[in-house]
Amino acid sequence: MIRKPDRQYDDFAEIIPWASMGQSSVASEVGRSLLPIGIFDSNLPVSKYEGTSKEVSNKDADFEKYILNIVGTAIRTGTGKLVTCLHVVEAIINKMSKGYALVSRTLPGNTIAHTACAFGSALKYVRPRQKKGDAGVDLAVIPFVPRDRYGNVIDTPPIVWGDSTKLGVGARVLVGGFPYGTDLFKITQTNRGVVQPSFFDGIVSAIIPAQNERETRLIQMSTQAAGGMSGGAVFDPETGSAYGMITSSLQGLGGDLHPVTYAIPSEVILPYSGAINYDSELGRMGDDDPMWFDEIE
Repeated sequence: MIRKPDRQYDDFAEIIPWASMGQSSVASEVGRSLLPIGIFDSNLPVSKYEGTSKEVSNKDADFEKYILNIVGTAIRTGTGKLVTCLHVVEAIINKMSKGYALVSRTLPGNTIAHTACAFGSALKYVRPRQKKGDAGVDLAVIPFVPRDRYGNVIDTPPIVWGDSTKLGVGARVLVGGFPYGTDLFKITQTNRGVVQPSFFDGIVSAIIPAQNERETRLIQMSTQAAGGMSGGAVFDPETGSAYGMITSSLQGLGGDLHPVTYAIPSEVILPYSGAINYDSELGRMGDDDPMWFDEIE
């Protein structure tokens, strides 16, 4: 005979955190500085402010029309700037005249609200030794000040950079980004539209030195990175300090992922992004970038 659960069992329904997205952690805090970037295949829901969509949540009936087609990941750095891979920016700009970064916030009831903010340009990496642009280094900076549908600036925290020159083989790292792009958020019914970064762990498996003046050092890691994670962060699992940015990973002939991923170190990213300042209607952008790299001998 099947017996109806008693009252004590029923009480579990009241204490299970059904809508919880977990406790705050080092990785979740880093995730606040990571934004998916890409294009829209359909018309944006128009807002009052030009270049910004109205806010759409995963609870809206037609939200899937307005989910960003994610091409890669960008890291918020300093004031009014994102860093990402040059190949990600080129894939976006070559297909459409402008790209978008998706800024998200969590509302009560496990509702994730998204606002898409446009960008139309990016700055290629400049070699510091020759003061020349170099598309061979897969790095770009996007001037970016996110706005809500009323034109108010959306506060997204900049990442905290760490000193990658102190990394060695065997050091443990975490990587974060948006693997598989938009497809990841349509796989199952329960996570449809819940756009948030994913994280993987690994170790530094090699430090690859530059072989000529047109190259940069690279961090090689024993972890996988699927498409959409280009531009994602490599960071310390204990402090959250970012040591670099994912650029590529090793794939087999059949497209299978191998646990070999490459990243541009922060020692290259920070001097470049920190040197970029520009004037906007909000004032000077970029002057608050940390300058620890001045101390590197």
